[in-house]
Amino acid sequence: MKKMNFVLPAMAFIFTIAVSFASARLIDTQDEGTFIQQPGICQSVPAECGEGEELCEFQEQQVYQLRNETETECSVELHRPSQQ
Repeated sequence: MKKMNFVLPAMAFIFTIAVSFASARLIDTQDEGTFIQQPGICQSVPAECGEGEELCEFQEQQVYQLRNETETECSVELHRPSQQ
């Protein structure tokens, strides 16, 4: 019984540390701003986007809101108000 009082908490502690290292890369950090997708890179651009129905473009390329931490992929299309 005395061994169980030591072994069980020690195993729980070791398991907690192992799981924290195993799941550390599951959280993908992303930059937020205005980006366009270039071959192999998500490039930051000074685009003026906001709420609306039309897709926001910069130099005839789709503008995105997020890029991954390796700066290779853009996501979340941005829009702008319709021009009437």
